[in-house]
Amino acid sequence: MSGSGYKSRSLLLTPTESNIVMSNRSDRSLRSVASVPTATRYPVHLPGWTALLLLAFANVAQAQLVISEFRLRGPNGANDEYIEIHNPGATAHVVAANGGSGYGIATSNGVTRCVIPNGTSIPARGHWLCVNSVGYGLAASPAGNGTTATGDAQFTTDIPDNAGIAIFLNSVAATYTLANRMDAVGSTSEVNTLYREGAGYPPLTPFSIDYAFTRDACGKAGSISNTGPCTLTSLRDSNNNAADFVFVDSNGTNAGAGQRLGAPGPENLNGPRRTGTALANQLLDTCRSAVAPPNVVEDFTQDPANNSTFGTYDVRQTFTNNTGAPITRLRFRIVDLRTFPAPSGFADLRPRTSTAVMVTVDRPPCGSGTSNITVQGTTLEQPAPQPNGGGFNSVLSVATVTPANPLAAGASIDVRFLFGKQQTGNALIGFVPETLPGSPANVTVRMIDLRAVFANGFE
Repeated sequence: MSGSGYKSRSLLLTPTESNIVMSNRSDRSLRSVASVPTATRYPVHLPGWTALLLLAFANVAQAQLVISEFRLRGPNGANDEYIEIHNPGATAHVVAANGGSGYGIATSNGVTRCVIPNGTSIPARGHWLCVNSVGYGLAASPAGNGTTATGDAQFTTDIPDNAGIAIFLNSVAATYTLANRMDAVGSTSEVNTLYREGAGYPPLTPFSIDYAFTRDACGKAGSISNTGPCTLTSLRDSNNNAADFVFVDSNGTNAGAGQRLGAPGPENLNGPRRTGTALANQLLDTCRSAVAPPNVVEDFTQDPANNSTFGTYDVRQTFTNNTGAPITRLRFRIVDLRTFPAPSGFADLRPRTSTAVMVTVDRPPCGSGTSNITVQGTTLEQPAPQPNGGGFNSVLSVATVTPANPLAAGASIDVRFLFGKQQTGNALIGFVPETLPGSPANVTVRMIDLRAVFANGFE
């Protein structure tokens, strides 16, 4: 199709996996199509329109995998590093490489650091973790039920600061090419363009701090002053590393790639998954204003030792499990926050651990009487240590939801989120629930808008 913009695809038919794996230099939005029966394994070269017709007859499309979070050093030094892979699709991604033993995760010197083995099933919106076993310092971070964020695979040789990394459709270094690349991220100092997208992210001054680059899950590129809502339903992937990744660290350090308080949060194959609208949320007391007690309680008690110099906001909500299955793990990842270094007029909020409290509510039919309910606290998950309180990418978990005490299908739980105030001003918070098991429903960022509290003079 001359002049159509289509490029020829190379298709590999794999009977053992019943997959067609597609390679395309110009469009990496789709790499593998499942449930296409084949009789043998052989390469087929087809023009773009024929490949698209084949794709139309496929039953299920596997989303491409992306690099969702990484760091190339940490408090333990140059070897304190990890690479997190994410499946953004609504169905599991079953690894079926077009060569070698699986998908290769490599650095810009062509060295394979980890291989995701053929047959590995990465759940919908789940993760897979590659770590440097010599120095990785976050293996004790909470992950799934009774598990921690240990690596699904390990390597032992340092990745240089600001070097590029990529994931490929095979584990054969000689075929690490653009046609076989699924995703890449690197700094502007990375000269090998195969290992970055766009110009790359700004290079870091190599401080051994608790930092991470994490994909934007909100749509505001980590802005502390943007007052709009989050707009993304999946992690941002615009093929531009500088726009797609947000730099966070536990001290709000200015290391060269933007400055915002936050925390690394590596996730492995056992970890909770981003969960969509099937976990519904509403005000704790729908008979009251969204910014009035008991839905939001503002406490002016000064508590500098707990990152609450100007008091706290206590936000309460009710979550209902409409996933159709019991939830055994429930937590919430902060993806948008007014925090350090907030400009004048904006709040500087620090997510904190809270305990269960008894609250009086007036629930529908409104005015018919009040009742007392228990609102469960949330725990700021550590490590990574967060001495300044939480920030971007921090996680608040509900410790009472466990395999022994699951949130049953159709059941509801009342939850509180506590935020220390280090500076007063307009406040907006965005979070994404993460659960086990996950849910295929569309993911939306839940917003907590506290600007009316400030605007109405309640401060």
